[in-house]
Amino acid sequence: MALHTGTVSYLRFVAPPVEPGFEVKACEALAGHRFIEIDPRSEVDKAHGWVTFDDAFCGEFDPQTLVRGSGHVIVRLRVDTLKVPAATLKAYVDQAARARAQGSGRDRLAKKELDQLKLEVKKQLRVRSLPRLQLVDVAWNIGTGEVRLFTTSKAIAALFVDAFEKTFETQLRLVGLLDVLALRGMAQAEIDALALIDPERFHLIPR
Repeated sequence: MALHTGTVSYLRFVAPPVEPGFEVKACEALAGHRFIEIDPRSEVDKAHGWVTFDDAFCGEFDPQTLVRGSGHVIVRLRVDTLKVPAATLKAYVDQAARARAQGSGRDRLAKKELDQLKLEVKKQLRVRSLPRLQLVDVAWNIGTGEVRLFTTSKAIAALFVDAFEKTFETQLRLVGLLDVLALRGMAQAEIDALALIDPERFHLIPR
């Protein structure tokens, strides 16, 4: 929740220009790729999709308010992970295995029985568990095409790029500092001059 907390770590991308009046189509596309919660009875461990900036459970977007006064589209990518910790799973499986073995008058279960029991216990624990919820802010300046993703996680960035490109049927380009200067209006000649500047050392070199 970087835009709420003031955290400034982010990755920059550039998207192609949008067509006038794109808001309706964009809202439909966002809703079509909105976040859908994980069914704990399934085998799915991770899910991601779009939600509105102010509601982690809302995947409906309003064309009238999609673009803010600053010229930005601000949304969130929600990423849920539902995975039973290995240590927790082992403890419950061991407990269930002892109870089942004792109930049948044996010291231990056969491997095939133990594997089946592990699947049963995992399903039970998934239903009782809540997913780990992560919200990642996205700010898209439709005037310049600059897109900021407020995380530096490579894994989340990969999910974001895939979701953005599928949603808006376009391609994103990861950019560096010199690219951003061009987006901010700096002349190309000035940018080229910056690239020629030698770095200055601000620490003493041991003799």
